[in-house]
Amino acid sequence: MAPEQIKVNIFGSEYSLVSTDGSEYVQKIAHHVDFKMREVDKNQNLNSIVKIAIMAALNITEELYQEREYRDKLLNQLNEEARKMNHSITEILSE
Repeated sequence: MAPEQIKVNIFGSEYSLVSTDGSEYVQKIAHHVDFKMREVDKNQNLNSIVKIAIMAALNITEELYQEREYRDKLLNQLNEEARKMNHSITEILSE
């Protein structure tokens, strides 16, 4: 897909982004960032767009790390189950 210029609005400011992932995907990401910034602004009295952006970035990063930990746990479980199945198949074929 060729790069395209996409306009997004985050926390009242418009940004022009270039992406090959498509407008819908980029808009979805921008909406999430906007939502997180508005959530921080609503729940904390920071009065600084930079501080709001940093707190939103920290919250988004926490979500990312939690998802990575969950994914790693699932992958470990899948690998263990595959190892057990492989062992069982090997035993059956050896008989």
